[in-house]
Amino acid sequence: MAIAICLVVSSQPTALASELNQEVYGYSLNGWPIHNPADDVSTVEKCDISGISSSCEMRIWDVNIVLSDLVCQMHYRVKDIRLGEISGWKDMTEAAIQTPYSNLSSGTALQIRPSMPLDSCFAYEIQIIEEVLKDYEGVVFWGGVMDKKDESLFYINTSPNDPLFIKVAEKVRV
Repeated sequence: MAIAICLVVSSQPTALASELNQEVYGYSLNGWPIHNPADDVSTVEKCDISGISSSCEMRIWDVNIVLSDLVCQMHYRVKDIRLGEISGWKDMTEAAIQTPYSNLSSGTALQIRPSMPLDSCFAYEIQIIEEVLKDYEGVVFWGGVMDKKDESLFYINTSPNDPLFIKVAEKVRV
């Protein structure tokens, strides 16, 4: 795996993440705190993705390491990603609260080509995406297999202190 600076596959969130999201709305569906990038203590920042001359707003540290690596893998193994084709952090909306889109508000998700039409991935691209995701051992989830499909959406599928997330981030970092 390439080191990048700055998806397992279950379309159902963990019970804990779902409870946190329902009770507090201060957490995204995957159990991470929602952040406002304008906040002076936010851990969500505009991060450069090395190797492809692109950037997007996402959570720093391990989330950035994992998602940036994913973007590089998608760029080199599936299809070139051009400037402006990645979207990260977004304000929480009422419509997103009980959905995987809430993960965008915690900086633990991104969208690659969010304006692409539904079912625009070719079969060979889907096969490569599935192969890429195996490297992340279920830590990264792809919206292309959700009941309400969104082929652009990728998000961290674990809570912040999940040992598997920490293991995968360390594996990508090395």
